[in-house]
Amino acid sequence: MKRYLASLMRQVYHTSLKELDHYELLPPKYLKTIPRTNVHRWKHDQMDRYVGSELNKIADKHTDLIKTLNHYPRMFYAYGSLVNTVVSIAKTTNDFSNKMRLSKKKVVKAIDQTKELVSVEKAVELFGISTSTFYTWVSDLEHSCTKSFFNKCNRIYSNQITPHEIRAVKKALLNPATIHWSIKSVFLKGLREGKITVSLHTIYRLNRVLGIRCPKMKKKFKKKRKVGIRASKPNQIWHTDITIVKTLDGVKHYAYLVIDNFSRKLLAYSIEDKVSGLTTVKTIEKAIKHAKEVSNDLLNVQLIVDGGPKNNNRKIDQFIKNSEVNIEKLVALRDIDYSNSMIESVNKIFRYSYLFPYPSDNKADLELNFPNHVYDFNDVRPHGPLNGLTPTEAFRGDRMPEGFRNKILKQARLDRLAFNRENQCQICNK
Repeated sequence: MKRYLASLMRQVYHTSLKELDHYELLPPKYLKTIPRTNVHRWKHDQMDRYVGSELNKIADKHTDLIKTLNHYPRMFYAYGSLVNTVVSIAKTTNDFSNKMRLSKKKVVKAIDQTKELVSVEKAVELFGISTSTFYTWVSDLEHSCTKSFFNKCNRIYSNQITPHEIRAVKKALLNPATIHWSIKSVFLKGLREGKITVSLHTIYRLNRVLGIRCPKMKKKFKKKRKVGIRASKPNQIWHTDITIVKTLDGVKHYAYLVIDNFSRKLLAYSIEDKVSGLTTVKTIEKAIKHAKEVSNDLLNVQLIVDGGPKNNNRKIDQFIKNSEVNIEKLVALRDIDYSNSMIESVNKIFRYSYLFPYPSDNKADLELNFPNHVYDFNDVRPHGPLNGLTPTEAFRGDRMPEGFRNKILKQARLDRLAFNRENQCQICNK
């Protein structure tokens, strides 16, 4: 009975005491009260077997400091308070650094309350931030400007984007006419029209903070892509491929595409209900006719196709042999070391930016909508790889003015500085 009552009164010890004893850093006052058998067991225990032990790597990183704390009990408790703050933030997420930034008010408060006992230089090490970051957070919290969208002082952060620029970005990203475009294309269009005066990085950040568009899922392991084959001028390399389009009536249709490598311009297309070499020939003939309307030097062209009978048959070979243009057909990954990824990327854009968001009821509806998709892709939408040009502009040989982007952003920065210096709240003017 006495043993049973004794077991009910048995002490329960905090895990941090076990770890401190394991590293021989347990303060003397605890050594006097804890049974020697417990001390011996903890000293020879494996700390890694405890779930969550990675959050409590205090002893091995701050050994010298803990030895000092053993002689100063108040400092020990102050240090423990900081540790508790770290653990309370870390246990809520796997993204520790991002969560730390979002919890900067909590971090600043914890360090400020213990700075008389634990120096700021030592305290910030626990939170994985630098001393300069800590003082920046202190300044942000002390100077919360009411005229700033991000509540940052206009006097200290005079280069921050203005409310007008934020409204312009939000309007551009939510524009129904370009809602199917990528953010980069929206940025380039706004930059060319003078409606957007912030960097692409800033637009991505605003989109994330404001939740304007649903962000794409990031791949955990992003492979470094090999640069594909690239032409030095229009009509030097063409690509052809077939993509499947399913209309709302459940019928599959086949879209035959021919694009120019240099400009990414969709030169010709055909829509049929079956795969046929004759349709491929017809589509290539359309591309030749269109290219001649723009350029007079269409003499030689390399045509890259995928393997398989759809692009390699007697009808296509006979057409190439009798064509007035010298066409050299190359099968991807057989005749050349490159894949047909250029046109596959265009297929992907058409599926996810046009065909899926704007489905067609039937073939007649698809034939009615497809020219509008092609026009938007070729003549309206700026492309990042083309330095902000549309495919039609690049195919014509147009070029963007040298340094146009830097000039716009440089002038916008000057205007931003002037605006923020003139529009300061009462807190900023103190």
